[in-house]
Order: sequence, then C-alpha cells, then structure tokens
Amino acid sequence: MFKYHPRFSPTPVHKHSFIEMIYVYSGSCTQIIGDNSITMNKGDLCILDTNTYHTISPIGNNDIVINCLIKKSYFDATFLSRLSGNDILARFFVRSIYQSKDFNDYILFMYDEEINVNEIIENMLCEYHDKKTCFSEVINSYLVILFSELLRSYNKCINHKNYKALYNNKISDIIMYIQKNYMSCTIVSTAKHFNFHPVYLSKILKKLPIATFMDLKNEARLRKARLLLENTSYKVDAIARDIGYSNISFFYKIFKEKYKMTPSEYRKSRYKELSSK
Repeated sequence: MFKYHPRFSPTPVHKHSFIEMIYVYSGSCTQIIGDNSITMNKGDLCILDTNTYHTISPIGNNDIVINCLIKKSYFDATFLSRLSGNDILARFFVRSIYQSKDFNDYILFMYDEEINVNEIIENMLCEYHDKKTCFSEVINSYLVILFSELLRSYNKCINHKNYKALYNNKISDIIMYIQKNYMSCTIVSTAKHFNFHPVYLSKILKKLPIATFMDLKNEARLRKARLLLENTSYKVDAIARDIGYSNISFFYKIFKEKYKMTPSEYRKSRYKELSSK
C-alpha cells in the first residue's frame, strides 16, 4: 500500500507489524528511529523493519514523502527467490519476518544519481493508482528492480552502523534454504548442508517464533498454496498434492489453523477482494 505522508502535523512515535519503506520524493524530512535522528533529503530511501519505533517530524509545503507499507506475508518464497543474489535485502526481509521480536533495524540508502529510484517509484505509484490488468505483478517486478538498483549502490549508500547485526547470521540462510527446498529437504539434509548436527539445528530454530523445522516447511508450503489459490483454477486437492501433502485432511486442518478459513473460502475471499478493486 502506498500513501503520501501528511504535511504540517507531527507523527507520534509508533511501530508497525509490517515492513515500511519511506522515500523522499522532494524536499526533506527528519526521521527519529530509536535514539537516532536522521535527516533524509530528496532521493533518499529508508526501509524499516517491523517492530522498529520511529517518528517523522512535521514536513512543509515543498516536502513530499511517500510511504510504502508491505505486509510480511508479501515476502513469500517466490518473491524471496527473485532476490537471489541480493543477500543484503533478502536477509533483512527474512529476519524481519521470522525474528521480529529480536530484530528492529533499518537500512538507509542515500540519493545516488547513477540509479533511477525516482523513476521506479513513479512507475509503481502509477500502477498502484491506475490498477490496470496485472498491476500487482507489475509492482512486484518494479520492487525487485528497485531492490536490485539499491544493491548496486550498496557500498556507497548503506548505513553500516545500523546494519552490522545482519552479517554472519546463519538463521536467515537456513530459512531461505528451507523455503527454496521445502519439497525435498529434511532436518538431516538441511543440517548437513550447513555443517550442523540435526540436534543443534533444532536448537537454533527454537530461537524463532516458529519453533520447529516442520513448522517452517509447512509455512513455506502454505505460502505456495495461497499463491496457487489466488492465481490458478486448480482444485484444492490438486494444490495440496502439488505442495507435498498426501494427507488432504491434514492440509485442510493446518490451512484453516493458519488463515482462519478453508482453502475454498480463502480463494473466494481473495477473488472478491480483487474484483472490488
């Protein structure tokens, strides 16, 4: 969801359950994140983790600040796989989703005249407001392009001080590995891939709100199921088998536990939601 930050009025200190991207289209703004006061100028972009307290001082007539609010569920295995090679942002998003209680960071990208962030943001805004056919897919593609462009200017733009916690973090790598290989991986094969003992891997995963290896596999499967329900006419039983569930009743059970509705109800609700746009 895109919105324009209101002018003249202060924003109370707050945090979100989603990832927020703040872009200064023109003018400037002062953002306070934790104990840090950051002045952002035209062309600067900041990505905030979930659970990060921040506020923005009142902005003036000549200041245009754009907020992009992204639900954690948006970053499914398909989207994360499109960020392969962009380890910096992929790890940031993985940690935001799975370690939000322990991780409240941000990345600040300063204006770089060599990348076309402004043009990409404008294109996304046009797609969001016009809502032409396949606008969601086009926005997804622009986001991947945006993140790739930001990575190109990483060495010049990134705020190392506030990003140092992301380095050498195996949990992010493990989660991405499970999401990409959920159909075939086991806790033994995953542990072997990372040179761990399976018992030690289990202990690592207990640090997460989703506490077990099977929970992570099931979440990856359900994300794929949701994608298929939204974008295909496949029967629910076929989708369950396609993502690796031979026990269809078990698939229905965990889907309803996760999304508070059956797969068929989910498909109908998403179709209704998209049709109303």
